[in-house]
Amino acid sequence: MSPQAAARTMRIIGWISIPVALFFAWGSVSDVTGANNLFFQYAASGDEGIAGIATQQAKLALAIGGGLFGGLMGYYVFISAPGIAEGNALIRRGTIYAFLTWFVIDSSASIGTGNAFNAVINVAILALYLAPVLLARTEASAQQA
Repeated sequence: MSPQAAARTMRIIGWISIPVALFFAWGSVSDVTGANNLFFQYAASGDEGIAGIATQQAKLALAIGGGLFGGLMGYYVFISAPGIAEGNALIRRGTIYAFLTWFVIDSSASIGTGNAFNAVINVAILALYLAPVLLARTEASAQQA
C-alpha cells in the first residue's frame, strides 16, 4: 500500500472514530444511540449494559475513557496519518508503540477485571488501526522492490 493510500485510510478510520469517541464519552450522560449499551452487553462480564455504569465514579471513568480515545484519534488523524504519508519512520514507530501500549494496558486490565471478551474485541480494534500503518510501504521496502 502506498504511504498516501495508507494515510488516506487512516484519516477515514480516524474521522469515523472521533464521533464514536464522543458518543462513548457522552454515554456517561445519555446513550442516545444505544451503542454503549450494546458494547457493554458484549464486552463486560455483567449483563446490565450501560445501566452497569451507575455510580458517578463509573460515569467519570467512561467520560475520561471516551476523551482519551478521542485524543488518540486526533493524534492518529493529525500526526500519524501525515507522518505516514511522508514516510516518517519516527512517527510510524511511535504510532505502533502507542497502540501496542493501549492494547497491553486495556486488555490486561480487562482480563484482570473478569472482562476477557473486551481483550478479544481489542485484537480487532488493534488490527483496524495498525493495518494501514503496517501495510504502508516504507523507504526501505521501496528500495528492495
